[in-house]
Amino acid sequence: MEKRKTPRRPITIAIICQRFSAIYSKESVHGEMKNCCTDGFHAELNLEFKPGTVLAVRASGCSWADSIDENSRSQALVEVKWSKTISLGADLRYATGLKYLMPD
Repeated sequence: MEKRKTPRRPITIAIICQRFSAIYSKESVHGEMKNCCTDGFHAELNLEFKPGTVLAVRASGCSWADSIDENSRSQALVEVKWSKTISLGADLRYATGLKYLMPD
């Protein structure tokens, strides 16, 4: 059963994440947003974060312009709600649920 108040929308956008506490560091985590809704989104990241971690996330890449709508955000503060290891061939990725912290 779907727990979300708003439906998910499939999307493929490259993203870059940083721990909010280290926003001015050069350490970033790359990933790809896979679906989104007005409350948050699902992404596949190349590093695992624990639930409760606050991240600053921004969209990158040319696919962003083709995917925007009135509810899309190019940057946001989010909280990690869950993370699950997934295998993509020889690569390990982390499916991650992220919830927006600040309203539109």
